[in-house]
Amino acid sequence: MYPYICKQDLENEEIEKKDIFDRDDDFREDIIDAIEDAIEDQYEKSRYYERLYNKITNEKDRGILRRISLDELKFKKIFDKIYKLLTGKNYVIKNDVDLDDLYDDDDDTLLEELYDSIEDQLESVDFYRMLMSMFKDLPIRDLIYEVIVGKQRNAQNLSNLYNKYKK
Repeated sequence: MYPYICKQDLENEEIEKKDIFDRDDDFREDIIDAIEDAIEDQYEKSRYYERLYNKITNEKDRGILRRISLDELKFKKIFDKIYKLLTGKNYVIKNDVDLDDLYDDDDDTLLEELYDSIEDQLESVDFYRMLMSMFKDLPIRDLIYEVIVGKQRNAQNLSNLYNKYKK
């Protein structure tokens, strides 16, 4: 049995913890931890693409990276909403790190960063597919599916940029 949230609870956003999951508390905590990881990751990736945006001079390509950055923020908001539905609380970012410290690889070329970004987007798709499978309720599955489709689109856009700069 998968975690369950009924449609009425989603519309009213009034959820009692005992009604959310059919499994034990450990399973519930694992899912909440996964949602927290997703929120943190989306926040970090949004900032990362904003930083990558500043490395490119072509305005059209900058626009693509800007849209990807905004998509990552949109995905964060989706996971924020799911978190609130599951816990009744707003999530507060815990790992607000300096991206210059986190991505301080001056040796990485733009091409390498684009390639790594493609891989990261595809890894996220796999993780979110697994996460989506843990939910029985269609509205939550639909929200996660929206993120998956967006991640696939972003991977394609990054792949196009990678191929452009590879030449």
